[in-house]
Amino acid sequence: MTAPGVLAHAHGGVPRRLHAARPALLSVVLFGTTTLPAQAQNETVAPPRRLQILADVSVTQTLTDNATLSSTDKRGDLITSVSPSLHVRSNAGRVQGFVDYALSGLVYANGSQSSTVQQSLNAAVKAEAVENFAFVDASASVSRQNISALGTQSSDSSLQTSNQTEVTSVSAAPYLRGRLGSFAGYQARLNYATTHTGTDAIGNSTSTGGSVHVGSDGAFARLNWALDGSRQVTDYSVGRKTRSDSAVGGLIFSPTPDLQLFARAGREINNVVTLEREGNSTYGGGLRWAPSPRTSLSAQVDRRYFGNSYAITFEHRTARTAWTLSSTRGASSDAGATRGAPITEFDLLYLQLTSAYADPLERARQVLIRLQALGKNPFAIAPGGFLSNAVSLRRSNTASAAYLGLRTTFLVLVQQSDTRRLDTESSAIDSLAGNHPIRQRSLGLSVAHRLTPLSSANLSLTQSRSADILSGTRVDLLSLTAGWSSELGARTRSAFGVRHSISDGDASTYTESAIFASLTYQF
Repeated sequence: MTAPGVLAHAHGGVPRRLHAARPALLSVVLFGTTTLPAQAQNETVAPPRRLQILADVSVTQTLTDNATLSSTDKRGDLITSVSPSLHVRSNAGRVQGFVDYALSGLVYANGSQSSTVQQSLNAAVKAEAVENFAFVDASASVSRQNISALGTQSSDSSLQTSNQTEVTSVSAAPYLRGRLGSFAGYQARLNYATTHTGTDAIGNSTSTGGSVHVGSDGAFARLNWALDGSRQVTDYSVGRKTRSDSAVGGLIFSPTPDLQLFARAGREINNVVTLEREGNSTYGGGLRWAPSPRTSLSAQVDRRYFGNSYAITFEHRTARTAWTLSSTRGASSDAGATRGAPITEFDLLYLQLTSAYADPLERARQVLIRLQALGKNPFAIAPGGFLSNAVSLRRSNTASAAYLGLRTTFLVLVQQSDTRRLDTESSAIDSLAGNHPIRQRSLGLSVAHRLTPLSSANLSLTQSRSADILSGTRVDLLSLTAGWSSELGARTRSAFGVRHSISDGDASTYTESAIFASLTYQF
């Protein structure tokens, strides 16, 4: 539910945020393809194969002293996880995209919980139905997420709690693209998205709508224009239906090749904050500045129906470091949107290695090597955020840094977010009900040191706090992990580690210690 796409048009050929391309980069490494994500398309590469498939299987055993995350009835267990995964990528022809899917079977030796199966899916496909005219974008994801911000938090999804659920999201967007004579281009798009939370308390959400964009192509002129119109209808199965319409016009000025300035204004009509639809003026502006390949800054500020909306991002890298800062405030109608999307460790390392590895394929491969040395699974999606069943307003600030030495790698990620319900007319029950805003803070530190050419030691610390700003109710989680990983062969890798977690708060208090070992084989 952001203002229409004058900003996207203003960016022109400037790449999207790195986190949006992370799955594609991972597929690049896995399949050995030379078809690259958006930010790497300027590289000269060999033609890719049309279809590539990779499979692997990982076996992990975890011995924990508190499989139920209880403060009064700690029960130890030996948890065995068998996780086959499949990775498919199409890089040529009219259907292009990737599918990363993993199925994890969990067996509890002491019966602390029933054996279960967990899924992880990240997929995106673009199909060209009619050459240079009709297209379809589609995506899907499956991951475990927290239901409540103030419920029991866990650093390992195999330690299941009643506060976690499997969330499935699917979206599809057919669109037409073409030119209006020699002076402008157009794009007309329909969109459909649905999120199933797997819990009756939160329910599901469905979003439908469409948008139209008309604008100058900006290929040579310093001054360009754009017109955007959109409609979005969001229906919560536990909650109410809202509709938002908008029409925005904008101007984009490029005084130099590395600087773009834009301004826009328009009208939006919706029933998000009121029962009846109301109209409001919207206006704003921003810039995109990239003075060098190592530094970039983007900023946009808009006056919206709920107040100010903004998105500011700064990225900078040196020979051995990478730094990112971001600050955003905006509305979201996604049931899982409070999870947020800060820059990931993969993104941070990929940014830092830009100068060291000009070939994006080799750069992404080196990122995975360093993540494995840190004892991290690049495909794992840790539970985070919480679910909502009404339109919410979220403000987030994120800072991250990476240092890559000859033998030592260090990463730090810090984030704070404030989320409150924007649709106060909804009677739905979730963590934001009763006008109770939620503040979440997190800190992640990871360090790895290469002991030999084939083995590394690693240490990670994560700390998080979720709190009800009005009542002061909170839940904290601190987790410390130390490990060792080694390559046993060209296709085999092993890892061993120990973990200690401490949870403290009004609704969840426990300690948990575990040792774990894993073996991964790539077919």
